[in-house]
Amino acid sequence: MQVVKNFLYNVSYQLLVIILPLITVPYVSNILGAEGIGNYAFTYANMQYFVIFGMVGISLYGNRQIAYVRENKEKLKNTFYSIYTLQLITTTISFLLYLIFTLVFNNGDYKWLYIVQGINILASMIDISWLFMGLEQFKKTVVRNTIVKLVSLASIFIFVRSSDDTVIYTLIIALSSFIGNLTFWLYIPKMIGFKRIKILELKVHLKSSLALFIPQLAIQIYVLLDRTMLGIITDTVQVGYYENSQKIVKVVLTIATAIGTVMMPKIANTVASGDMKKVKYYIQNSFFFVSALSIPIMFGLMGVAKELSPWFFGDNFKGIENLIVLSSLIILAISWSNVLGTQLLVPLNKTKEFTISVTAGAIINFILNLVMLKKFGAVGACLSTIIAEFTVTSVQFYFIRNFIKPKRLINSILLFIPSAVVMYIVVRIIGNSMGAGILTNVVQGIIGALTYFIIIEVLYRIFKRQSMITYIKNIVKS
Repeated sequence: MQVVKNFLYNVSYQLLVIILPLITVPYVSNILGAEGIGNYAFTYANMQYFVIFGMVGISLYGNRQIAYVRENKEKLKNTFYSIYTLQLITTTISFLLYLIFTLVFNNGDYKWLYIVQGINILASMIDISWLFMGLEQFKKTVVRNTIVKLVSLASIFIFVRSSDDTVIYTLIIALSSFIGNLTFWLYIPKMIGFKRIKILELKVHLKSSLALFIPQLAIQIYVLLDRTMLGIITDTVQVGYYENSQKIVKVVLTIATAIGTVMMPKIANTVASGDMKKVKYYIQNSFFFVSALSIPIMFGLMGVAKELSPWFFGDNFKGIENLIVLSSLIILAISWSNVLGTQLLVPLNKTKEFTISVTAGAIINFILNLVMLKKFGAVGACLSTIIAEFTVTSVQFYFIRNFIKPKRLINSILLFIPSAVVMYIVVRIIGNSMGAGILTNVVQGIIGALTYFIIIEVLYRIFKRQSMITYIKNIVKS
């Protein structure tokens, strides 16, 4: 039941993550335009490389290690302070390098944007969210993030008023991240206490975190490199188009991957106990639930994109619906790799296999970007990302084949596909009949969801000889 509670906490926050962009993205897109959004995304992507090098895989590594030792308070204290001291050292070095990059090499139009983006590195310096995730204390992170995001929302509407306010917008986003991470430390004195750390302990964690740093670096390269290469090869307007198309996809993706945040520490703790049978059970159910959400979300977003784009993004982003339809395909790939990679390979300490999978995706993405960006711009970036994400997922399927049969996982979710396809057809009929607008999307969402659930219920009764709702209840109870 604790897993269910943590999932509900996480989903409640993810719903907020979805709702807030529905308010801010249309406003910011109209105020800043494609160029302003592109300038923000381009400088943010380049800043993030320093965050990646500063964190050296600590977010994922810290989450896993805390989950391993959380039952022993003394080990928990030692592990937390050893890992955080390492994080403080590496992020400080990264911040100093970023200052050199910003002040020496960026004296042009982006200088102030880069200076403000540097606050994000300071935010990573004090980020200990991995501790709370490893402890499965998701309520604290949800409450903290909710308050910070609401304040950030209000600040955007108050202070971002014209196309010249890109720096102000960047400052609000960066400060919200910094202040949010700072609030985590209010819990430390009572929950963990204090302890001095020996240098020898840092070496152990540095070596292990570096093993996870390589796959994290590979992941971030093909997440961020699109923006960087688009900005260099084309212009920041194309970056703006690509950024907004990815933003809307990633917003809805948070619902499908919400269970991953909850399950990773749970599975890591189960691995530490040696109960591999339960690990398989968790993975099978996680794959089932993630697919039950990601497949209809993918087809649903494809279905509503044409009617959503005109009112959501405004006249500054005409044609972006095509990018959204294309990018929707990554929802399924990322959802599956979240289960296979983050929830299974990482807790099982299969770092080498995890690294190979994401590195393969990064290499494919880089090569395809070189080939397609100049000719196809943002469309080329979307195609590169899709192929890269499915490459990662395919390689991970190969590596988990001896632990859980991929065929068994796929067979468990086949009924979702025809249900989602019929839903897509219904949604498109509504869109073609009603035209673009908020009301159209509301009707599409309601009718589409009802169509999906009715059909999946019918199919389950025909092929599984039981109700889908009953099937899910049995899984949750067990």
